[in-house]
Amino acid sequence: MAVAADTVREYTPKTVQRYRVRVGMLAWMLHRLTGLALVGYLVVHVWGLKAVTNPDAYNALITSYHAPIFKVGEFLLLGAVIYHALNGLRIVLIDFMGWSPNQQKLFWTLGAVAAVLFAIGGYPSIAALVDWFSS
Repeated sequence: MAVAADTVREYTPKTVQRYRVRVGMLAWMLHRLTGLALVGYLVVHVWGLKAVTNPDAYNALITSYHAPIFKVGEFLLLGAVIYHALNGLRIVLIDFMGWSPNQQKLFWTLGAVAAVLFAIGGYPSIAALVDWFSS
């Protein structure tokens, strides 16, 4: 079976297509990352609870929680919890309330709410770090 010359197309490789990360994709990626971070924290937290049965180990654990690295960890944990919770609320509003056309506005509005909550809730951790390093 012969193929007509005008129906044969020459294959030319396409250039690499760049993907633009938009607000929805950024929100999705951050939601997954904060979810994984919260699961990791939960595993470490439950592992630390085994110290409750031994008073000396418990006192050592509580003492170690006052170290600067744990204050930074508390600050990051607060940020992960706030973002994950508010983005979950955004997803519920989009899925069940039909706010899909306002998705970008909703993301930035809840981002502003998250920043305020993060500043207010993170103050004790930052104050403890400043107190730690100033003394």
